[in-house]
Amino acid sequence: MRREPLDRTSLISLVVALACVVGMVIAVPSLLPAPLRDLVGLGPERIAPAQQGPSSGSYAFLAHQPGDPDVPVGYDPCKRIAVRVNLEGAPPDSLDLLREAMARVEGATGLRFDYQGTSDQRPRWESQFVPVIFGRVRTTPALISWATADEVKVLAGKVVGVGGSAAVGVDGGRDRYVTGGVTFDAEAFAELDRSADGRQQELAIMLHELGHLVGLAHVDDERELMYPDTDGTVLDYGPGDLAGLARIGAIDCL
Repeated sequence: MRREPLDRTSLISLVVALACVVGMVIAVPSLLPAPLRDLVGLGPERIAPAQQGPSSGSYAFLAHQPGDPDVPVGYDPCKRIAVRVNLEGAPPDSLDLLREAMARVEGATGLRFDYQGTSDQRPRWESQFVPVIFGRVRTTPALISWATADEVKVLAGKVVGVGGSAAVGVDGGRDRYVTGGVTFDAEAFAELDRSADGRQQELAIMLHELGHLVGLAHVDDERELMYPDTDGTVLDYGPGDLAGLARIGAIDCL
């Protein structure tokens, strides 16, 4: 039976422009040998290789680098993306399914998540992801959670999930995501969990919202998983999704 389409949505990434001086090294990076550049923090290496995405399909990014519409904002590929999970309201075994979705994103981007365990923190989409204390950025792990529309207003109606990240300005005039969040509709997931193919659809929703977390935006192509609506027929990343994820993961290290 064909279900009524559900809306997927994302939070437009919050950009916080900050000038933070944390130290200075008087050196020309290109004249230093690689081990010394690494020692002084000028030559970080990727945790995993960048991926080669397909050359077809549709994709879009939540944000681009200032003055450069061809380069997306993304997470630093030389650092793991810290993640904590609040399983309150989640169907049984949701953590295993989420870890599977995270592994799919890792494989498509070359980024790596750092799962730091469960949390009792609740989602706060109306508040700023990146608090500033005495002029310094204080980031927290990205929070993945389940909630109802009573708690998270953007889940009202047919919305089954929301995801996004916050960026800060870094040296060189670039922006970089530093934390974010994903919240799934607990009632929609409970209903899906009772259906025959519910787990597949739950996984697809997780993949969609994790796509937002790392920087993908919605597209108008119904064949892509990042299309904003779903009727349950597209259950995995399409060629455009994979191309966009590969580009997000291929940005330079910080």
